Amino acid sequence: MSLGFTTQTSTPTKGYPIVLTHVVMFTLNDRDEADEILARLRDLRGQIPSLLSLRCGQNAVDKPNSWDIALITEHADEDGLKQYATHPVHLELVEWLASRLARRAVVDSVDFE
Repeated sequence: MSLGFTTQTSTPTKGYPIVLTHVVMFTLNDRDEADEILARLRDLRGQIPSLLSLRCGQNAVDKPNSWDIALITEHADEDGLKQYATHPVHLELVEWLASRLARRAVVDSVDFE
């Protein structure tokens, strides 16, 4: 699915640059691993050229149906997200995470307001 833009120079009506925001939420098999998982997520910073920013954190308010960890990354465009998703460092982390996750959800969004 194409999101309909290709460069950060594209601008919405209010004049702000378009950024593709990638949000991933995780439920862990073992919450005791949260610190190590967060450290490994943060280690992606500076290793993947198309990664403009990365924030992640552990759930601060325990509610029914809460997720354990949220990851938010920003990319200049769809190609940047694809480069991130296929980068060897990212793929290695995805493989390491696979057995540690009970579930995950992903949203890729563009804010045009």
